[in-house]
Amino acid sequence: MNQAINVIVVERESLYRRGLVSSLDTIQDITVVGDAAEVSEGYRLADEELPDVALLGTTLLEAPGIQLANEIRRRFPSIATIVLSATETDDELFAAIRAGAAAYCGRDLDEELLHEIIRRAASGEYVINEQLLNKPSVAARVLDHFRASTQPPLQLSGMLMPLSNREFEILKQVGNGLTNAEIGYVLGISAQTVKNHITSILRKLAVNDRTQAVVTALKLGWISIDDDDDFTQSGITSTPTSRMGSEAV
Repeated sequence: MNQAINVIVVERESLYRRGLVSSLDTIQDITVVGDAAEVSEGYRLADEELPDVALLGTTLLEAPGIQLANEIRRRFPSIATIVLSATETDDELFAAIRAGAAAYCGRDLDEELLHEIIRRAASGEYVINEQLLNKPSVAARVLDHFRASTQPPLQLSGMLMPLSNREFEILKQVGNGLTNAEIGYVLGISAQTVKNHITSILRKLAVNDRTQAVVTALKLGWISIDDDDDFTQSGITSTPTSRMGSEAV
């Protein structure tokens, strides 16, 4: 049996806090090791219990949840933080990303979905990335902010560009309209290896096909489609829009 995920809950409003604790107490693989209504008590719990995940409300008086998430991540880097917002906004999402939160959720979140987010956050995933993909304006704002930074935090770099260097190269070539075989020729790898990388890209970006992956990357400013890209010099040419979706993967 896998070890239970230890969680603390820091939320000012007692009724909502008790509801969270009660919901989590019914789940076999999640254990609430403490809950608090005040920031100082939250720090104490984090220090003494060193939980896997901290659920943090935004109604705390001394330091709203995003400030608390930022400080907990600074003091205890191993603790994944999930911000539970009373009123979701793009500004809060942006701030939560800057704070290194693993997820940013509204209070009306389905219980089972919250449980799954806790599991994913405990395993090291930044679920907040999926929200970022659905908010191009926030993504652009985050990219602009960290482009201006000389050394963005490592976890934020991973969220802003979750693809490996090789996957990024392949996605760029997909955007330029190359088939798997053509991409393999350009990069010196097999078509099957290209296919495997594209499968990974689709999973990481939570999309269903190559076209959606390219559209997502374009919206977020990760890639641009150039008519005169390096691959044309290799003797291979193609029209980006005509063949991007010609292969299933």
